Amino acid sequence: MSEKIKRALGNKEASVFIILIAVVLIATIFNPAFLTFGNIMDVMKGNATLGICSFGMLLIILTGGIDASVCGQLTLVCVVAGKIMANTQFDNVIVYYLLGIAIGAFTGMLNGLMVARLDLPPIIATLGLDSVLMGFLKYYTNGTWINAKELPPKIGQIGLFRFFADPNVNGSGVPLQLLLYILTAALTWFLLNRMLLGRSIMAMGGSRVGAERIGLNAKNLTTFAYMYAGMMYGFAAITYTCAMNSVDPNAFLGFEMDVIGAVVLGGALMTGGQGSVLGTVLGMLLFAFISNGLTLAHISAYWQNIIVGAIILLAVSFDMIKLHREERLQTKVDIEPKEAIAR
Repeated sequence: MSEKIKRALGNKEASVFIILIAVVLIATIFNPAFLTFGNIMDVMKGNATLGICSFGMLLIILTGGIDASVCGQLTLVCVVAGKIMANTQFDNVIVYYLLGIAIGAFTGMLNGLMVARLDLPPIIATLGLDSVLMGFLKYYTNGTWINAKELPPKIGQIGLFRFFADPNVNGSGVPLQLLLYILTAALTWFLLNRMLLGRSIMAMGGSRVGAERIGLNAKNLTTFAYMYAGMMYGFAAITYTCAMNSVDPNAFLGFEMDVIGAVVLGGALMTGGQGSVLGTVLGMLLFAFISNGLTLAHISAYWQNIIVGAIILLAVSFDMIKLHREERLQTKVDIEPKEAIAR
C-alpha cells in the first residue's frame, strides 16, 4: 500500500467519507428510492436543524467542552417566536431570525460564563440550564402545541419554499433549508480557518495551558464558543419552526445526543483541539443517511436508535484508543533519548 493511500486512510474525514459512500450504496441496494434527488433533498431538509446546531456544538467540543442544553435553548426560541407569531400575526421572518439569534446568544453566554468564569464542569452547567429552561417552558406552555392555523400563513409558505422548483413536479427543487445550512457551514468554516478568533479556539482546545502562555484569553474564547453555539441554535430553531409550521414544546427531547453524535462521527475529539467543518458535514450526512436508510428498509425506530447509538460509541471508542496509542508512542519517544544519554 502506497504512502499516499495510508495517509488518506489515516485521515478521519476520508474514513468518514468512505463509510458514507458504503452506507449510500447499501441503502440503495435495499431500496433504489434512496438515491433519488427528491429523497436526498427531503433528507437534507429534515436534517438542516441538526446540521446547523452541529456547527455550534463543533466550537464547544473544540474547546474540550460539551453542551447538554441544546433542547432547552432550541425550545425556548421556538416557543417565544411561536407565541409572538400567534399573538401578533407578524410575519417578517428576518426579524424572527434576529430574535432567535439574540435569544440564543444570551443563553449561550450564560453557559459560557458558568463554564469559563465559575469553573463549573460543562456537563453540569449546561444540564442545569437545560433543566431550568425546560421546566419553565413546560409550566408556561403546559405541553400544548402552536399549530399551523395559529401561525401567520407566510411562515408555512417560507418553510415550503424551494429554489428552481418545477410547478408541474411535486417535491422538485432545492429546499430553502439546505441553502441556510450551507450558509452556516460557510460562516463556521470562515471563522475557524480565516479568522484569528477561530484559530485561537483551535489552539486553546489543543492545549489550554500552552494557549494561555502565548497570551490567549481562554475564558473569553470559551464564552464566545458557547455564545456562537447558542446563536446557531437560535438560527436553527427559526428554520425548524418555518419548516414544520408549528411549535411542539417536546420536539427536541434528546436532540442534544444527535447533535453531539453528528460532530463526533465527523472526527471531532471530545478532548478538544481536533475537528473540522468538513468532518462535521460528513458526520451529519452519515447520521442522516443511516437514519433515512433504516427507515426506507422498514426497520423499527427503536432499532434505529440502538444502531445509531452503537455507531457513536464505536466512533468515540476508536478515537480514544487512537489518542491513547499516540500518547504512549510520544512517551516512548521522550523516554528513549534520555535512556540513551544515560548510557
